[in-house]
Amino acid sequence: MTSVTFLWHLHQPCYRRADGTALAPWVALHAGGSYATLARAILERGGRGHVINIVPVLLEQMEAYHDGNVVDPVVNALVTPSAELDEDGRAVLLQWALYVTPRQLERYPRLRELASRGRSAPSEIRGNALFGPADLRDLQILFILSQAGEQAWRDDDLRPLHEMGGGFSGGDFAAASAWLLRQPGRLLELWHEIEDSQGVEISTSPYAHPIMPLLVDTGVVGASWAPSPAPQAPAFAHPEDARAQLTAGLELMARRGFDIGGCWPPEGSVSDAALEIYSEAGVRWLVTDEGILEKSLGRGLRSDGRIPLELYRPWRRKQGSPALFFRDRHLSDRIGFVYGRWEDERRAAADLVQHLQRLAAQLPGEASIVLALDGENPWLHYPQGGGEFLRELMEGIEASDLEPATLGQLAQRLEPAELPRLHPGSWIGGTFSTWIGHPEKSHAWKVLADVRNAVAGSAELPPSMLLAEGSDWFWWLGDDNPTPLAPLYDRIFRGHLTDACTQAGVEPPEILGQAIKTATVPVRVPVSHAWEAPILDGRITSYFEWSLASWVDGKGPLRRLGLWGGNGFLHVLVEGESALSQLVRELPLRVRLESPTGDIEEITVTSHGCEPGGARCAVGRVAELSLPWDGRPSHRLLVQLGEQSLPDDAVLLLAPFPVDEGDYNHG
Repeated sequence: MTSVTFLWHLHQPCYRRADGTALAPWVALHAGGSYATLARAILERGGRGHVINIVPVLLEQMEAYHDGNVVDPVVNALVTPSAELDEDGRAVLLQWALYVTPRQLERYPRLRELASRGRSAPSEIRGNALFGPADLRDLQILFILSQAGEQAWRDDDLRPLHEMGGGFSGGDFAAASAWLLRQPGRLLELWHEIEDSQGVEISTSPYAHPIMPLLVDTGVVGASWAPSPAPQAPAFAHPEDARAQLTAGLELMARRGFDIGGCWPPEGSVSDAALEIYSEAGVRWLVTDEGILEKSLGRGLRSDGRIPLELYRPWRRKQGSPALFFRDRHLSDRIGFVYGRWEDERRAAADLVQHLQRLAAQLPGEASIVLALDGENPWLHYPQGGGEFLRELMEGIEASDLEPATLGQLAQRLEPAELPRLHPGSWIGGTFSTWIGHPEKSHAWKVLADVRNAVAGSAELPPSMLLAEGSDWFWWLGDDNPTPLAPLYDRIFRGHLTDACTQAGVEPPEILGQAIKTATVPVRVPVSHAWEAPILDGRITSYFEWSLASWVDGKGPLRRLGLWGGNGFLHVLVEGESALSQLVRELPLRVRLESPTGDIEEITVTSHGCEPGGARCAVGRVAELSLPWDGRPSHRLLVQLGEQSLPDDAVLLLAPFPVDEGDYNHG
């Protein structure tokens, strides 16, 4: 009989600094929402074949909320009566209560109205002029309800508030705030109830959710990108940190009473060196993505339209190493990214069961189908909060001829095939590009390495160093996962490193005071291979020379910037409020082009001329430069005179587009 397993990965990075202050509230907000939705569905339906992967720093933070060992300004703003909020409290509430999904806004028209009002007003007038105490109280309660998901209409304490939808009283506020504060403790109870359930397994990840292969040695990017060229990667090689992360995670879970047999390696990231560390620690199974199996076997698994039988069995590298399971990416992604757009959760669950049954009918008897994904974020986008989908899914599996099984059960009874090689990579594209390679991401690894070297003389690895090695800080850098909270996550990352220096008794490097995350401003850049390249002579020789360009306006010494590309170059024109040849006598002009993989082209203009020597550059009334560019998107352009950049405090994110040269008169 074909088995089916669901691994639900639950994790948050450590938002809590060493002083006990939480700089983001997601642990507390999801405790009674997405996490509770999953746990309650499993317990209510007696779901079997589920693996709940709890990252240790998530568990640790949940305990801190339960024990009162955390100061969270957002939670404080949610549980303080609106009339008693000071100016800072109102500002915090109005900032964070706007982070809601369209699904959450659909449920509460009053929340949608308040959010629209807040987003349309300048931040400096929101708190006092637009929101009275009654508005703020409604915002507090509705934000709690929106984060509660289906608990808002299934929990007896919240249901009356959900049905009211607004116009809340002080008593309503007391009920909602008390409910919010109870949830971390209640979730801890639910997780232990799940541990005691039949057919359910608790697994974990290394302590702070680091990308283990990169901790071992960032040099692994060469093999990960092969046969494609690898990006530049700062040197970081601390296998002892990877071992410390895994040991700390396993020991923390054991102290909390969880019997751990297997791990979700953070972001499905694996390598032979990391696998050896898991093996040394006695980990019996790991899960990663089918893309890793494809690259390990050196061939596509679905390219010919056949059922990829190799995907539905365990593997191992050698005798005694952990069993390796590879998730079915297509079915996993249906839960994570497809079914949330369906309006009927029961129909979505039935559709998944049908997919599983059709697949099982084509597999040999001992096949094992593994679905592994984020067990938290999807439910925010489901029309009924995901609980109906989960309960219907569990009922459908039990009524089918599929056999629910945990990975621990499968690892015990199935004989793995031997994998000839293990491709180093993650679940995203089979490489580590989401965490290293982009200039911001690689710079963060350089900062991490500098601090790691600074604390090397410490008798023990500082606890905050482990927290800074978590994967999320690198995830939010770069341009691939945009969020307005990225500058905050950058500050938390550097804050952990500052705390690590304090714990080690060393002076924090000055670089920790400099932001890593840079604001980006998209700009469309015309690309023509027929237009004549500009004559680099420091002046606008003719109207047509730069008439093709896109323009970016500035202020201060830098007035505007012209950009166009073609034939392997990006052409840049810089105009100032006075002649550039005069401006660069006082301050250098830097023009820096960074590729998405970290390659850098840079020209510096000073009173002595253009550097490096031989650069395609001239300065006079204006500065004209041509930098090598392959015309691909997502390059970042920094134009900076002294400390002033154009645009202000940002870099340009290039979006090339081909032009119809016939629309232009070459003169």
